Amino acid sequence: MSDDEEDYMSDKFLAGMQDVRPSLVQDRGKKRAIKVQTKRQEHHKRQCEAAAATSNVNNERLQQNLNKPLAADNKGFQLLAKMGYKAGSGLGKQADARIEPIGITIKNDRGGLGREAAIAELTAKRQELRRAHLLHRAGIESSEEVSTEAYRKRAMQKAEERKLQYDIRRCQQTCESLDVAANVQEPDLQFFWPLKPKEEEESDSEAEQDKPEEEEELSKEEQYSAFEQLELLTGYLRTAYTFCYWCGTRYDSIEDLDTNCPGLTRDDH
Repeated sequence: MSDDEEDYMSDKFLAGMQDVRPSLVQDRGKKRAIKVQTKRQEHHKRQCEAAAATSNVNNERLQQNLNKPLAADNKGFQLLAKMGYKAGSGLGKQADARIEPIGITIKNDRGGLGREAAIAELTAKRQELRRAHLLHRAGIESSEEVSTEAYRKRAMQKAEERKLQYDIRRCQQTCESLDVAANVQEPDLQFFWPLKPKEEEESDSEAEQDKPEEEEELSKEEQYSAFEQLELLTGYLRTAYTFCYWCGTRYDSIEDLDTNCPGLTRDDH
């Protein structure tokens, strides 16, 4: 046997025969399985769509038939007529008796009646809680009888209070800055400067000694409303430093302030 001829009985030839790769067979099997699964899904989808369409048609026909009044030749209507019933009138002795029968609600899903009732109750509860939160933000108790106008009025009052507090804080910061620049050691009124943390003020022992005086001073200042505090602050800044908070400008002199500043309040500006 020459070297060019293959020895079909050798181990090399037999090993090559055993190396059969089944990739092509597996790919064909996978493709067929995917194709079958796709056809099943499409068939199931068509069945569901057909069932839904049939159910909708049946429901529409049923509702149309339920909405039609009974004809005069209907056996049930004739029986009611013999008992004194007249078309268009209510059943019973009361004048406000029900004229139309109770409607029929057709369920197309698998949800139970108990779950539907629970969802409806949950929705109503969420709406009630949302309303209570809105009323609380507006400063209104839930038990109060609230009209739309009253709610708007309370909301506007809350917004005005927040605006006042913002203006007071800004004025306090400006007042402290100008006072410190003018070597003023402490404010003329306690609320003229922003409140400091307790640890930055006096020690505990000194605070205890000065407590009666501080309480007396605070009791006097608590008599001022937020609007009055803002009025006192803006007036002090104008008089002491020719500064108008509403203009955001420090003028050169009282004459310059009186000439160029529109007025004393926000509305004037």
